[in-house]
Amino acid sequence: GRVVEVRKTVHKVFWAWDFQKEEDWLNAQAAKGMNLVAAGPLSYAFEEGEPGVYTYRLELLDNLPWSMGEREYLRFMEDAGIEQVASMGRWVYFRKRTDGGAFELFSDIDSRIKHLRRIQLIALFALAAEFFAMVVGVPNLVKGSPEMALVVAVLVAALALATALPALRIVREIRRLKAERKVRE
Repeated sequence: GRVVEVRKTVHKVFWAWDFQKEEDWLNAQAAKGMNLVAAGPLSYAFEEGEPGVYTYRLELLDNLPWSMGEREYLRFMEDAGIEQVASMGRWVYFRKRTDGGAFELFSDIDSRIKHLRRIQLIALFALAAEFFAMVVGVPNLVKGSPEMALVVAVLVAALALATALPALRIVREIRRLKAERKVRE
């Protein structure tokens, strides 16, 4: 008989700074035999397979995956037995077979710090956009509808808080890694 691949699409939202939660979720799916084959905005496509065959890792590249330096990096990863299964902007979704041993993208503290700093920039950009919306957008709404301005102000403030707290976690993690690096020196 012919084997039919069962494909399932799941809609889920992760913020850039929650990449570890996203990675953990993808690995939990893989442990159940749902292997990621594509990712897009708010959606993930899985194919059913044997449970626990793959480990997934996410990386925010310095540049878009099709740029020259990144293409070389992706070829290097492929030569190391690491498959790129999806990309979304600068985010790349990697997987490696679990029978090939442990799979970590960042072998040293400096590379982990560099990756976290790239993610931190996204959070800072989001905070700047939220601040701009609060300073420019809300006063313009007050002229037309004070009630609407209050609703928008509360929503933007909640979004800013939801961005600022994870950004602070990233700052703390970078500090922890720097302290760990000092201890190892």
